[in-house]
Amino acid sequence: MKFLQRSWPGFASAILLLAAFPPFHLSLLVFIALTPWLASLRESGARPFRSGFGFGLIYFLGQMFWIVPFVSKWTGSTALALVPWLLAGLIVAPFFGLAGWLIQICWRRNQPWLIPLVWAGVEVLRSFMPGLAFPWGLIATPLADIPFLMGLGHYGFIYLASAWCVLPSLALVQAFSGEGFVCWRGPAIAFAAGLMLSITYWSQPATGTPTTIMIGQPGVDLAFGDPATQQAGIYQAVEQILPKARNAKVSLLVLPEGISGATVQLPPSPSFRVEKDVPVIFGGERGDKPRYQTAFAYDGKWSYADKTRLVVFGEYVPGRDWIPFITAFKLPSGDLTPATKVTSLDVNGIRTGPLLCFEGLFSDVAFKHAKNGAQLLTIMSIDDWYMGTNAPEQLAMAAPWRAVETGLPLARAATLGISLACDARGNVLAQAPLKETRALPVRVSLPAGQQNFRWAPVFSVVALLSLVGVPLYDWFARRSTSVIKKSE
Repeated sequence: MKFLQRSWPGFASAILLLAAFPPFHLSLLVFIALTPWLASLRESGARPFRSGFGFGLIYFLGQMFWIVPFVSKWTGSTALALVPWLLAGLIVAPFFGLAGWLIQICWRRNQPWLIPLVWAGVEVLRSFMPGLAFPWGLIATPLADIPFLMGLGHYGFIYLASAWCVLPSLALVQAFSGEGFVCWRGPAIAFAAGLMLSITYWSQPATGTPTTIMIGQPGVDLAFGDPATQQAGIYQAVEQILPKARNAKVSLLVLPEGISGATVQLPPSPSFRVEKDVPVIFGGERGDKPRYQTAFAYDGKWSYADKTRLVVFGEYVPGRDWIPFITAFKLPSGDLTPATKVTSLDVNGIRTGPLLCFEGLFSDVAFKHAKNGAQLLTIMSIDDWYMGTNAPEQLAMAAPWRAVETGLPLARAATLGISLACDARGNVLAQAPLKETRALPVRVSLPAGQQNFRWAPVFSVVALLSLVGVPLYDWFARRSTSVIKKSE
């Protein structure tokens, strides 16, 4: 009975937060979902790390359930698919345990204003921790459905928006604590100020040179099936898309990741035609020991940029040699190599920032493209493994965030979908139907100069430092109290 009394607030918050994400899309729940859990952490008898661990386990098992049908189909075993799903929850849950511990310190030291900062700091930590970097399920993600609420991302990435999302839950806890308006007016005023700043950014028209680009969606499943049949399908699909791009006189055709197969030598030899009068960018692999995931561009001459962020257990396997029964998961042999720098490409006079699939989740990669002078972000993706789950929707939600953070238009091309384009304010301009061969023309405004807010990364650093600053503050406070008691 005591276990239920202690655990239900965390479980309730986890369920509420999951409901904000696909497939439910109750996006506004992000503003109140944490209320039960934050309230429980105010209690002196709460076990904060254990409470946070339980919250994180339920939340992330819900977030990662797409692993089960994917691995089940890949390996042919549902029982085997449960192993990585449970491991994902157990690996990430300690991050939320850390959040619970730090949040209780903030309550105990009467510094609740630090709670949103701590939450954001934990999101930054799990997004960029070496070897396990995985920015999935960030609390602000569902606001991609409501562009005018995304504006804070321009000034501090999605992590500033996440901190902002925590403020209403914090205000509710304080409002119902009986402490009066003085206690909850701070988070309420901060939330209102953030809302005004967000709407102000969203309402400013995106300026630049109107340019027609095209997103090509082949509608071919590259995850499951015979490779020869897949490449034949890609050839036929691109043969349908090319004349439409030529007739529309597009400045750039964006095709998905993975459609060119693998090549050792440059230039690549895709199964489809590339022609000078249709400038194109697409993804594939290049090299052998080392082997890279690469964006290739052609406008009469070839250029390329290698992927910097790899998918853990997909494109590289930490501890590959000592993980038991790893062969049962049928993982690709050999790891890919990450590039050491973010490279932007000039294609037909357009400075382009390529993001290859998983890279689309990372704010810093898009920001570096913006610093390189990119005028257009292009996400080339292959989400075919996860069709029928909520994963493609959440992957696509990253696109408006990267656009808002950098102030740049963005085109996302995926093999089966979700293929879309959005403007610099996060508004979706066009989207192709799933699993169809489509040539999606769209008019975007290409800026003449940098549109990113140069100090945007500062908030992430400050949030990360709070994870050290809060326990240090608590230690000094305890020490000071001890000294005073001894002197008395």
